[in-house]
Amino acid sequence: MALRLGAVVLDCPDPAALAEFYAAVLGRQVAPHDAGGGWVDVPDPEGGPSVSFQLDPAFRPPTWPEGERPQMLHLDIVVTDLDAEHERVVGLGARLVDDTHATFRVYLDPAGHPFCLCAC
Repeated sequence: MALRLGAVVLDCPDPAALAEFYAAVLGRQVAPHDAGGGWVDVPDPEGGPSVSFQLDPAFRPPTWPEGERPQMLHLDIVVTDLDAEHERVVGLGARLVDDTHATFRVYLDPAGHPFCLCAC
């Protein structure tokens, strides 16, 4: 049996809002969903894994890079123009937390999950 990764799922307090953020970052569309539901998908139009968002009313963001709640995972988003994409994701609501590396920058999404823009 062949296996494939279907989705990466992030817990959050507002799945619809975080799905809109990542859809804009990735240039994708949010899949139709029940507005009152606790799950929203941002599918890959090329058939790769979806990025999905699950309601967790008690969600507390990681205290990355240190603290009581370490990051459990992060997303690496490959870009060709790090400076241009930096401006775009910050304009969408990301917060820059580390720009000390030449080929990648670390951000927090609006719910506090870390992600990287990588020009590697």
